[in-house]
Amino acid sequence: MRAVACILLVCIASHCVAQPLADSLIKSCQTLHDTAKARIFIEKAASIQNKDYLNCIRLCDEAVAIGRNNQRLDFVANAHLLKGLTSYFAGEYDATLRYYLLAINQFDTLNDQAGKAKVYNELGFFYRKQKDDQAALHSFEEAHRLAKLAANDAVMATAINNQGVWAQDHASHPVALELFAKARALYVKLHDSIGVSYTLDYASVSLAAQKQFPQAMQFQMDAYDIRLRLKDTNAAALSLFCLAEFSQLQGKAIQSETYLKECLSITERIHYKELSAQCYLMLSAIFHQTGKHAEAYQYHVKYSTLNEEIFNEKRSQQISELQTQYETEKRIQQVVLLTKENELKENQQRNQRTIFFGVIIVLLIGTFAFYTFFKSKKQKEIDEAIIQEKEVRNKAIIEAEEKERMRIARDLHDGVAQTMTAAKMQLEHFIDQTGNTMHVSDSLKNAFELIVDAAKEVRSISHSMIPNALLKSGLVAAVRDFVNRMGNEKLKINLVVLGLNERLPEATETVIFRVLQELMNNIIKHANAKEITIQLIREADEFTMMVEDNGIGFDVQKMMDKQGMGLKNMSSRIEYLNGHIDFDSTLGRGSTVIVEIPL
Repeated sequence: MRAVACILLVCIASHCVAQPLADSLIKSCQTLHDTAKARIFIEKAASIQNKDYLNCIRLCDEAVAIGRNNQRLDFVANAHLLKGLTSYFAGEYDATLRYYLLAINQFDTLNDQAGKAKVYNELGFFYRKQKDDQAALHSFEEAHRLAKLAANDAVMATAINNQGVWAQDHASHPVALELFAKARALYVKLHDSIGVSYTLDYASVSLAAQKQFPQAMQFQMDAYDIRLRLKDTNAAALSLFCLAEFSQLQGKAIQSETYLKECLSITERIHYKELSAQCYLMLSAIFHQTGKHAEAYQYHVKYSTLNEEIFNEKRSQQISELQTQYETEKRIQQVVLLTKENELKENQQRNQRTIFFGVIIVLLIGTFAFYTFFKSKKQKEIDEAIIQEKEVRNKAIIEAEEKERMRIARDLHDGVAQTMTAAKMQLEHFIDQTGNTMHVSDSLKNAFELIVDAAKEVRSISHSMIPNALLKSGLVAAVRDFVNRMGNEKLKINLVVLGLNERLPEATETVIFRVLQELMNNIIKHANAKEITIQLIREADEFTMMVEDNGIGFDVQKMMDKQGMGLKNMSSRIEYLNGHIDFDSTLGRGSTVIVEIPL
């Protein structure tokens, strides 16, 4: 399966070779012989087949034209194979199948069995992508048969290895092991160390699936040694992770921990974040199983933090890929538009009357659209004024509430807390004057301890009413501080933050934090939960907070009817911001609360 993952990673490699690339290359090769030009075009197209769809297709078309003009069907066949590959990477699957079948027919005409075998190998991957398992297997078997006829060991080894991966995917591990052994023998004959390492890797997975762990460990260690020698650090890290998995399956936690830490020493150096995250997660599970809960929690925090970072990077990458796809489609549309413009120029005399009436219709539509736009704009201004007035009113309510909280907090801190501190000092002075603590009554000692506890409680209440982190650093910092103070070994709290690179409006942050405080207090008091997950997500025009716990749950309707657990208070706060709060819970199955606030 990792072979497929490698192909997918190649697919998302850097894009955007400039459009003039093909034109400049074609121009620079004008003085060369057709045969030399075709070879250069095919070689360049092969180097960009998974990066630049338009330029690859253009160069392949040039090679096809040269091949047909010079009766060189081999150029045409190889160009169609490349067009099939670049169409596969671009997601143009109908075109992929069409070009592959053309290439097969052309290689067949040339009686080039090795060329046909190469196409069938690629066709097998195409059918795997389409989840047509039988067609994929048939393609790999046909590639093997043709490569054997052509006595091409390299293509044959690839075909056999692909059959082994297919068998492994379908849990036919004895068959897979036999095929991997055959492919490995060919790779050894060809002195292809990389091919040998991957057959060892795949074979170790099948051996582990059959619980033949000693041989699986040995095969994976052999693959690891080859990859180290070839300085293939990514593959070496994957081997270490596999060794850790095999050790874990055998119940060898210490050995698994050692392999994972060796793996991390590589992945952190080469910034292989996905594998680092999996190592953190597996280490957390190992430490949890062995009773080392503090270490387990630390690695789980590392996993959550890195996983959040990977998610944000992938999201940015997806946006970039969509932009690239948009630019590609835009260039294709530009070509179509240029063709249409030429056609319009040729038919201009015939279509003058149609254009004239078309302009009049457009003007009429434009006039109507302008009127509609003007009317809707006025209505929009009225609606915006109403919304703004409501927002000002809501903000005033929230600010007044927060000011009252601040006043109470200051009164507690400067009044009650100071008075208790003075009382505590007086009692300490009295106790010191007695000289002998044996003469101090138990009631007096209890009174002193009660005053100390009350002072701490007042300070805690004062701090919770005005969290400094919220005032100084914003919502994210305040929530992290809140989570760190409440989390412990008995209660695991996961925090996921997405898109909150800038602060929200002050009133919004205050409401969200107060609602989160209320939710967390309810969970701790009533839910008997072991794990809580908090997600704070900001989209372009909406903020979402999701709080999930694995506690005992509650009857939502019953609590709403009773207005229990401060549900009414939370709902009112969210309504002030034109937001919505949804409670989802079932007795015995935990609860989920989703808050959505428009920005």
